[in-house]
Amino acid sequence: MEMEQFHIDFERSGGLTGASSRIEIKSKDLDSGEAEALKELIDRSGFFEAFAHRSEFLGMPDQFRYQITIEHMGKKRTLELSDGNMPDLIRPLVNYLVGEARKKRRSRG
Repeated sequence: MEMEQFHIDFERSGGLTGASSRIEIKSKDLDSGEAEALKELIDRSGFFEAFAHRSEFLGMPDQFRYQITIEHMGKKRTLELSDGNMPDLIRPLVNYLVGEARKKRRSRG
């Protein structure tokens, strides 16, 4: 059975240098094992569930800001988070996406 397709747009900005990194991931472009692992990270994060946070900097200078948009099964949701307000459940997903954005940047440079 074919896995449900999903699409992720991710951007990280801010930090000490104010640099920005972006990545777009389409499940159809991943091998099946990687797509399944990423789908599990999305499911475990509770991305489509009720939590919603405003991206406030909470007095933490130089923190990163993250914008994540995921489209899956007819649903689309965008979350804007920062280091200071990120729920623990979503952190593994963000860490994965940051790592993928770094790989993409290194492969271009």
